[in-house]
Amino acid sequence: MAACANAIKYALAYKDFDINANYPPVEDKANKFILYPSYWKYKVEGYRFQDQIKHRDSSKNVSVNDFDYFKQLLETSACAICGDKFTFNNRPTLDRLNNDLPHTKENHEGFNPFVMEFIGKRIQAKVEGNKGLEQFCKISMNSSYGSDGMNTEKYTEIKVMDQKEALKAHLSNTFMDEQQLGDNSYAVQMNPETCTCKTPIQEAYFVLDNAKYWYLNFIYNFMHKCLDMNKLHFVEGDTDSAYWAVAGDANAGYKQQFDYVIKDKQFYDDNAKYYFPKRSLEGTETIENDLLDEKKVLGLAIENEGTEMIALAPKNYYIKVGEKEKIKLKGVNQKTTKISKQNIVDNINDGTITKATNMRLGQKNYIMSKIETQKNGITGIHTKMIVLKDQSCCPYVYGLKASDYVID
Repeated sequence: MAACANAIKYALAYKDFDINANYPPVEDKANKFILYPSYWKYKVEGYRFQDQIKHRDSSKNVSVNDFDYFKQLLETSACAICGDKFTFNNRPTLDRLNNDLPHTKENHEGFNPFVMEFIGKRIQAKVEGNKGLEQFCKISMNSSYGSDGMNTEKYTEIKVMDQKEALKAHLSNTFMDEQQLGDNSYAVQMNPETCTCKTPIQEAYFVLDNAKYWYLNFIYNFMHKCLDMNKLHFVEGDTDSAYWAVAGDANAGYKQQFDYVIKDKQFYDDNAKYYFPKRSLEGTETIENDLLDEKKVLGLAIENEGTEMIALAPKNYYIKVGEKEKIKLKGVNQKTTKISKQNIVDNINDGTITKATNMRLGQKNYIMSKIETQKNGITGIHTKMIVLKDQSCCPYVYGLKASDYVID
C-alpha cells in the first residue's frame, strides 16, 4: 500500500514534467547585487519584526551599524544553494544557525547555512588528517536524512515497586513485564497510554524528496541531453548514488568518465560545472580547492571507478577497482563470513543462497553474552511490479499483463 501511494504521489507531482524542457541553471544576466544602507535598514527592521512576532529577544539583533561588515561579506559570498553570485534577481538573506534564536550576528555564519559550515569544517579536517572531526561533520550532516526520520522516543517506562504495588500493576492494561530485583523490590515495565515525538520528521522527508528530485534532474536534464545514452547502462543506485557502465574508448583506461560518450559538447561544457568537480591541473590548484569543489552543495563526486561490476541490489554489489576487489554487502559482517565474487555469480546463475554469520554482544538478565546470528547473506531479489494506467502498482505474476488487472 505504501509503495502504491508513493507511486501515485510522484505521478501527480511530475505530471507536468517535460523531459525535453530546459531545466538546468542558466546564467543570471541581472546586475550584481550591491547592499545599500536603505535596503539593509529594511532587512534589519524585518528581522526585528519576525523575532517580536515569535517572542524572541531582539535586543542584540543585527543593526544598521553592522552595514559595513555585511556589505563586505556579501562582496565575497555566493548563494549557498546554487553557488551563483548575488544579483538583483537573486537577492541574499541571512540564514540563522539556530532558528529558535533571534537574528543576532553570533547566530549567523555570514550568509552560509548549517550545511556549508559543516562542509567547510569537514574539508579542513580532511586536509589536516583529522579523521575523527571529519567523521563527526559527515554524521552531523547525514543526520538530516537518517536520524531525523527516526522516532527515538521511549514508549515504555520502568518503575521500581514493592510486591503489593507490583501485583496491582498486573491488573493495569498498560502492564508489560516485571523483573524481581530483591525480596520486596520489582522493576515493572509499563506501556504509557500517551507518547510524544520530538524529532523533525518533516525535515527528513524534505531531504529524501529533494534527493530524489536532484537525482532525476541530473539524469534527465543533463545526461539525456548531452550524453549518448545508448552507450550507458544503469547498474545500481541508492538514495544519493548511482553506478553506470560506460561504453567509451576501450584504450582510454577506466578513469575516462564520460569523455567518449558526449554527443552535445557545447551543452556538456556549459553545464558540467554545476555537477562535476573540476579535474585538477597538476601544480595549479591546492588540495583545499579541490575538496571545496568536490564537496560543493548539490554537486557530484566520483565514489569508485573500475573495470567490472555486478550488483544484486542497492548496497549489495561487487566492483573491481584497479587491481583491488570491493564487495559491499549491507547487514553482513565480512570479517566472520568470507564473501567472494563467485558467491554473487552463483546466485545469479543458479540461485545459490550464501549463508552468513554475524556476531554481536547482547545483555539478558544482566548477563552480557556473545550472540551468534545466522542469516541469508546473498539471495535472489524480486523487485518487478506492473504499473497500471492510473499509476498504481500491482504484484508481478508470471503470465499476467497490465490489461489483466481491473481498476474499480
